[in-house]
Amino acid sequence: MRKKVFIISLLILIGISIFVVKYYNNNAINKNDITINNKDENINETEKKETKKLQAIDFKLKDINGKEVSLSQFKGKKVFLNFWATWCGYCKVEMKDIEKLYKETKDKNIVILAIDVGEKADIVKDFINKNNYSFPVLLDIDQKVTESYGIQGFPTSLFVDEEGYVYSGIQGGMTLRMMKEQLNIE
Repeated sequence: MRKKVFIISLLILIGISIFVVKYYNNNAINKNDITINNKDENINETEKKETKKLQAIDFKLKDINGKEVSLSQFKGKKVFLNFWATWCGYCKVEMKDIEKLYKETKDKNIVILAIDVGEKADIVKDFINKNNYSFPVLLDIDQKVTESYGIQGFPTSLFVDEEGYVYSGIQGGMTLRMMKEQLNIE
């Protein structure tokens, strides 16, 4: 009797294994088999780029000194939004390059807004002062701006063009070179 139960159990296990393997093979995506058909092959490159733009969501946040800042006040300039937190290791590494970029571009038509997410003003201000950073830092204490942009991890950077459209976004740390590439500067 025990032998029969063992054999039946083994056959059921083998059957389930075969089913899982066949199901996986039929539903797995092979990167080499993916084909993208472009129905609008006659669209020029400018039109393609324009279709990817999203209107930036306007917001009002206070900076670390209590001054209210809105995104819309920078229309006509490129804006680099960087969502970060003081506890984020990758954010800390990236901050040094953000400072370099800020010093290079502060007199140009480029605005850098580092948006700290969910932390109290005194913690953020201490961090900024301790590291001698001079770029503008805004506080999204209630995280509403972060949520409205769908930010899921830190650091995340969004790039807004002069007309107020988000044209690029990067989740994860960036180097100075990457930041300059996103802003189309040398």
